[in-house]
Amino acid sequence: MTQDQKPETKESLEQHKQRLLLQCSIYRAGIGRSRKIVRAHLNTDDIAKTAVALISARAQLALANFSDSFDLKNISGAKLQRLLPLLISGVSLLSRRSLLMPMLRGASIAGIGVAAIYFLARKKTTKADGEHVALHEHL
Repeated sequence: MTQDQKPETKESLEQHKQRLLLQCSIYRAGIGRSRKIVRAHLNTDDIAKTAVALISARAQLALANFSDSFDLKNISGAKLQRLLPLLISGVSLLSRRSLLMPMLRGASIAGIGVAAIYFLARKKTTKADGEHVALHEHL
């Protein structure tokens, strides 16, 4: 026998059975703990937090490369690899009817609000001057 080899010890059938049962019970306990952990983290709040974290990380990455990505003078394959997933995900989000209608409503409300602010600010400047600017212009 060499120094690296250990003498083999034969365990009896009963010892082998006990060892397997012990390993099996440890394995089942680990599976039970894993199930509890998954169930604890599988509620809507944790899923929403994870989704928001992933979306914000993706947005930060996209904004960090924003100026470099949209330089159309030299488009390389690496830029296309960064832009195409964003473009495809944006198109797929807009193609869903459940997202398209609320976005259109929000955009129209925002447009109406901006137009109202513009016209109100424009009326205030004409009232402050007293007369309209076009009356003083000569053709």
